[in-house]
Amino acid sequence: MKRSRELAAVGAAMVLATTLVAAGPASGEEAGKGKPAEPSLVGSAKMLRKDGQDVRFAFDAHGLFPESKGTFRVSHAGDGFSAYFRGRVDCLVVGGPVAVVTGIVEDTDVPGLKDRRVGMTVYDNGRHDRVGYSWGPDPKSEHIVPPCLSSAPFERVETGDFKAVEWFPPGSGIS
Repeated sequence: MKRSRELAAVGAAMVLATTLVAAGPASGEEAGKGKPAEPSLVGSAKMLRKDGQDVRFAFDAHGLFPESKGTFRVSHAGDGFSAYFRGRVDCLVVGGPVAVVTGIVEDTDVPGLKDRRVGMTVYDNGRHDRVGYSWGPDPKSEHIVPPCLSSAPFERVETGDFKAVEWFPPGSGIS
């Protein structure tokens, strides 16, 4: 009886292992090809500010526009002030080591920024990443950031790392 329970347990473990292997990688890669199944931008970093200001960005963005999803966070603290905002991603496009992400601010302590779209650009260059951004309070809605649009990545990362993964649909003609 004990031997049959042991064999049943081994058999169940083998079925489970086979199911997990057949399901493919959980990292968003196409099964067996080692290629991404969607674009992504993940990571967090503190910007290099010689004046002591603490500026931080964090991204967890996935999927090609218009199916992009995920979150972003930005904080900025300096001598006598601090501000933050976080929101949901509405566009992600990655070309080579450059990712452009936009999203709608859902929570902030900056007047006029809630429910506004902001844009951010990341240049993934190993441990020498750069970030650019476009936003600002705009109560009259005169300067709206369109989806998938931001500025050149002009700020340097001091600590942290971003990982941009390029992906375009098969048959798109983009490689």
